[in-house]
Amino acid sequence: MSNILIADDDPVMVKLLEFNLKRSGYTVTVCREGLSVMPQAMEKRPVLAIFDLMLPGRSGLELIHDFKDSKELAELPIIVVTGQGKGSTKQELLGAGASTVFTKPFSPTILMSRIDELLQGVPE
Repeated sequence: MSNILIADDDPVMVKLLEFNLKRSGYTVTVCREGLSVMPQAMEKRPVLAIFDLMLPGRSGLELIHDFKDSKELAELPIIVVTGQGKGSTKQELLGAGASTVFTKPFSPTILMSRIDELLQGVPE
């Protein structure tokens, strides 16, 4: 079963993401702060990562750079969820290597649809 890593410190957002991902058949690894993300990603080998932009320890932007610098994780699709709706923030995240940026609040249906698109052809 495909694992998706969530890095978010908001318990409500984590519950929303977890519920939708598990309902779609994914297993989920949750990190509540940024410093545990890389060790968890290396251990669990997710097929996709969802980062909050503002995290304690390491920000979503820093985590994108960490993943892109890692030989094992560089190709992993990354979705960033953020409360910062500025176009410049979105462009910076996409430029750093995020596959998609969702501004909170967002539709879980659209998020799941985008995850399916990103994972088409990825072996389980």
